[in-house]
Amino acid sequence: MSLLPEIQHLCQLFDIRLNPNIGQHFITTRRILQLEVKIANLSQNDIVLDIGAGFGFLTEEIAKKAGLVYAVEIDRRILEALKFRLREYIMKGKIKIIEGDALKVPLPEHVNWIISNPPYHIISPLIIRILREFFTKNDFRGAIMILQREYVKKLFAKPGSKYWGRLSAAFRFFAKGKIIKEISPKYFFPMPEVDSVLVKMWPDRRARLVDFALYEKITAIIFQSPNKKLKRVLKDFLRQNADNWRALLNQLSSIINLEKRVREVSVEDLERVALFLKEKEVI
Repeated sequence: MSLLPEIQHLCQLFDIRLNPNIGQHFITTRRILQLEVKIANLSQNDIVLDIGAGFGFLTEEIAKKAGLVYAVEIDRRILEALKFRLREYIMKGKIKIIEGDALKVPLPEHVNWIISNPPYHIISPLIIRILREFFTKNDFRGAIMILQREYVKKLFAKPGSKYWGRLSAAFRFFAKGKIIKEISPKYFFPMPEVDSVLVKMWPDRRARLVDFALYEKITAIIFQSPNKKLKRVLKDFLRQNADNWRALLNQLSSIINLEKRVREVSVEDLERVALFLKEKEVI
């Protein structure tokens, strides 16, 4: 059953004019929302975060299965519509509302799933935020989201791919992911001009050599020149930052293969370089 008539009714009832420029596109097919929830296999023990909750159709499907849902929404009129629709869940304490910008407001700490269809225009900083704040927690299980397909190509890229860069390197530091299903623009209202995919992401709990702050520094240095050889990029950096740069470069060559091009460098390689430069007090 299409959700479009109800979305249109709510827009009329609450005098809402949807703005696609700020990512106000809403899924119109309940079965897609139900699929997102089904993938998580939720129970009453689960606490879920829904970022960009909109009118609350996904929030409602989550609340049917989970113990608690935190719904984040910035648009006050849309939020009033959500509160109207889901007032019984809210009264029962099954849904808690967080009003504000998902990039700025404090997010609840005790969450073990994120199930969300966030606005595409904030997705890069939002993904980095949730990776930092949630994917490092021992009890966090993962995130299920609908994202722009072209963005996901960059997010899920692997070393050697033309899309491999700072974004994918940051993602691979924390997580793994896979595409579940392609979602046609026809299942949104208003209809977007881009294709979308449903994805699942989960923490990579391997031991790390460095923290993310240091890792980010080295990716900023390395990925300025993705087609150059690693040796050339590191040589340029070391010459500007260390008097004994020749000796340091020689030592680095025994740790990793400096003949690789930057686009071929793995997360583990980046960590080794970052750790080495930290120990040598270069960064």
